[in-house]
Amino acid sequence: MKIYGPSFSPFVSRVRAALHHKGVAYEQELPPGGSTRSEDYLRINPIGKVPAMVDGGVTLPESEVICEYIEEKFPQKPLLPADLAARGRVRLINRVGDIYIVVPMFSLFPQLNPVTRQKALSDTGLAGTRSGLALLEGFMEGEEFAVGGELTLADCAIPPILFFVHYIMSHFGDSEPLAGYPKLDAYWWNMSKHQICGRILDDMDTTFKAMLAARAS
Repeated sequence: MKIYGPSFSPFVSRVRAALHHKGVAYEQELPPGGSTRSEDYLRINPIGKVPAMVDGGVTLPESEVICEYIEEKFPQKPLLPADLAARGRVRLINRVGDIYIVVPMFSLFPQLNPVTRQKALSDTGLAGTRSGLALLEGFMEGEEFAVGGELTLADCAIPPILFFVHYIMSHFGDSEPLAGYPKLDAYWWNMSKHQICGRILDDMDTTFKAMLAARAS
């Protein structure tokens, strides 16, 4: 199995966490041609985003689709609960993260520089991100795991998103963006120490800092 994309991507990290949990060997490469828009990569993933997975004759884009594929192909150490309602909660939490946090939060990337920042766009992105965090806080079941007492696909997805919540919100003067969300704050702390998720977060931190340093040089 081959996964395309950098380790600092929250979507690549989601897939990597699932694979590490299940003990599945994989190769990881950056998109060929040096860009998600290169012709070589678009032949693999016409959507032009990361990650993409190639597993023999199967090629799939989109992190959540890839994670569901991994879950079904490698049923050992399941990442979806046996209970149907709990499975629904896992998928709901992931959807809240992807739509109601990631979308407004990533709209803030062009506003990180205070010199060129547009206040109206920043205010909208910040309000949307905080609204999404409030929704997630309400759907979280616990402070150690998102749903139930074991790692699930939600725990593969949410910590990498919260990594970027900390990074982006710090540029707007909010050094403790989860302070108003006690379950998420405790959850973030627990996930940062988790054997698998903590390693994934460390990889994100290392590769993201390296990317920023390379851009600055």
